[in-house]
Amino acid sequence: MGRQNLPKLVSGAKDICTQKILVAAKAAGVELLHEAAKDSVIPELRKADKVIRYTSAILRYVGRVDASSEVYGSTFMETSEVDSWLDWGEMELGSAQPPRLQQAIEVLEKHLDNRVFLVGQRFTLADASISCSLYNFQRQGLASQLPRATKRWLGTCTAHDAFAAVMGTSSSGTAAPSPAGQAGGQKRSQPRATSVSEEPLSASYSSAVGGRTLIKRIMHSEDKGKSLAGQTISVCGWVKTAREADKGKIMFVQLNDGSTPLDIQVVIDSSAKGFDSLKGKVGTGASMKCTGQVVESPGGKQAVEILVKDAGTEVVLFGGVDAKEYPLSKKGHSHEFLRSIAHLRPRSNLIGCVARVRAALAQATHEFFRSRGFLYVHTPLITAADCEGAGEMFQVTTLIQEAEKENKPLPTVGGKIDYTKDFFGKPAFLTVSGQLSVENYCCALSNVYTFGPTFRAENSHTSRHLAEFWMIEPELAFADIKDDMDCAEDYLKYCVRYAMEHNRQDLEFFEDKIEKGLINRLENLLAEPFARVTYTEAIEILIKESPKANFQVPVEWGMDLGSEHERHLAEKVNKKPTIVYNYPKDIKAFYMRLNEDNKTVAAMDVLAPAIGEVIGGSQREERLDVLDRRITEMGLEPKDYWWYRDLRKYGSVPHAGFGLGFERLIMLTTGVENIRDVIPFPRYPGHAEF
Repeated sequence: MGRQNLPKLVSGAKDICTQKILVAAKAAGVELLHEAAKDSVIPELRKADKVIRYTSAILRYVGRVDASSEVYGSTFMETSEVDSWLDWGEMELGSAQPPRLQQAIEVLEKHLDNRVFLVGQRFTLADASISCSLYNFQRQGLASQLPRATKRWLGTCTAHDAFAAVMGTSSSGTAAPSPAGQAGGQKRSQPRATSVSEEPLSASYSSAVGGRTLIKRIMHSEDKGKSLAGQTISVCGWVKTAREADKGKIMFVQLNDGSTPLDIQVVIDSSAKGFDSLKGKVGTGASMKCTGQVVESPGGKQAVEILVKDAGTEVVLFGGVDAKEYPLSKKGHSHEFLRSIAHLRPRSNLIGCVARVRAALAQATHEFFRSRGFLYVHTPLITAADCEGAGEMFQVTTLIQEAEKENKPLPTVGGKIDYTKDFFGKPAFLTVSGQLSVENYCCALSNVYTFGPTFRAENSHTSRHLAEFWMIEPELAFADIKDDMDCAEDYLKYCVRYAMEHNRQDLEFFEDKIEKGLINRLENLLAEPFARVTYTEAIEILIKESPKANFQVPVEWGMDLGSEHERHLAEKVNKKPTIVYNYPKDIKAFYMRLNEDNKTVAAMDVLAPAIGEVIGGSQREERLDVLDRRITEMGLEPKDYWWYRDLRKYGSVPHAGFGLGFERLIMLTTGVENIRDVIPFPRYPGHAEF
């Protein structure tokens, strides 16, 4: 298209309306000509004999030019949300001095608390319009102090390529003179990793080595480290690969310090101090400090490298490695082999990425619940109660070691072990869940959660089971099954968003090496509400699907859904995460609230594509008579749960909660298929090393 045929925007040169349209057009990849009017006028977009007036109409036109840009949303629901936010922004932020600006910011803060953008996982027309308004209010001093989530969102918007091109902002959102307006450029905005450019160059607590710079600080910066060119810095880490060149006068080292999956290349010249100490000792696994100058890399793999040469540079070898003995080579290893060297496997790319994502998801867990007013409660690991009623628990006893020490038989009474002589005076076990304990605090402090290790003595050798694993278990006071499902969905989305924002490079490694299409799957998880069906509806759907699905286990009402059924619902039928609720009472735990039909309980499971069940929860039974009946039906002793029953006797309230296996969440987020590879030191039958 010739430039004379491009749509022409006629508007005030410095109007906020003009800025909104140009930013939106840039994000959508729509090229416009801008004719600056001398006076402030109603914006007009002129295209041949067609004239579109008013900002909101022009924004919507721009958003529809190329649907693949997705600035108007990627689904009908997202488009509707974008429309709603555009209307809201016009109403609440449309005037030069909005009378309800503070209330509007409060609305934004609540909405953005667990979101990167206003709608979905990309920069849309809504973000373009509202961020331009808020940015200008900030410059005028009308909104100088923004709350945390809104400030983070505005920083993300101002760092977006489209916003920066039009408004002249940097990654930190600092204002620069606005350029003349022409819009056109990138086709599609992507979720952005958190910028590290504002972090200190010298890492905390590194005085022992004279200060060091994290490799992440270099490689994750907006310009991939180019702004550091010419500076002398020190990096410490472990060697991934090392090779010599120019007859041993130059050494090329790939160094990694664990802060990122990306290595940095260090070029060490023979003139550098400490070079001679490296001979024969710097192989894969060696640890060293390199002080040199950041220079632009002549190769295409990375933007910069570190040159250790001449005065003021040096290398220090902390620990050399004999390459013949070191079990980790630069070539890949099987996951089974890595498990056999669990003390060294964190140095592998796979486990390093898993560890960073695991840490991020733990952080996200605490941030999610803290920001919503939940209290963190530490529940006991040793218990006399079987939460699940399954009996697969590790027993805790001192009787055996005492009997062996004194060379005496175990104490018995009536032919059975006399546990009154044991440490706790009764049978005690490692807990399978902290739920029953955390409910005590829920019924006094309202919303609470526990996050800790749990144990199951199930003699399982599958890729989905561990003997020791971590559980996140929130309890919501004055809540029902719907509240429980809402919280579970919000939590799962928050964690995935957090990983997408903070661990993009790690996820790209998993995308490349573990699961093709991983990032797209995670984006789909975030894109729209989860599907919700009752157990009975799910059974009916699966029965209809059975002829073509060819399930190994036939489908019938009353069965416990297997992984093949769960994944079929999520992957083939709904093609997104699915919540199944109201399960038959006979396949669920005693504490789940009995529904009015006396056949089902208010239980729910969240099923995710590629994983199956990731969350299980329920509304709890708050009626004492019903609870007693259910305990008895499960073959348990009501007296063992006297304290749990007291909660129903004294001020009982409706409450609900769920449990999520933390390792399952990591599997969902990384695509790693074996649960033994997402926990630092896996415990399973026959394996308790390290």
